[in-house]
Amino acid sequence: MIGRLGISLAAWAFSLAGCSIAPSDLELKAAPAIRNYPENYQEIYRRVSTALKRCGTTSLNAYASMAADSELYPDLGYGEVSYSLINWGVRNYYMTAKIEKLPTGSKITVYAGNSIASDQAARTVLRWASGDQGC
Repeated sequence: MIGRLGISLAAWAFSLAGCSIAPSDLELKAAPAIRNYPENYQEIYRRVSTALKRCGTTSLNAYASMAADSELYPDLGYGEVSYSLINWGVRNYYMTAKIEKLPTGSKITVYAGNSIASDQAARTVLRWASGDQGC
């Protein structure tokens, strides 16, 4: 007989089966939204990372929270941002974006998935990149 803990662990494992536990998993599942901008990639990165950190970081309960991460690599000419759920130590990525330097301007590639609002998430990131800082 399976106890409550066994059923809970089985449900938890089953729920992770469709999750993206790495940014590369999300890229395999979601079609990218790509847009070019005339502004420098560092400005686009600043817009997106600032809005994401302001609008996205929340604590859901004692075991789960939403995390907004960002990293700029000026020597390599790009920056990355991600939005994920951390639940019981496992991370499930909902959005990742890479902002790249182009000879003139920049390019952003957004992958959003693992929720029914994936298209809205991608549109929000593109809106932030365009300069709208509303949540």
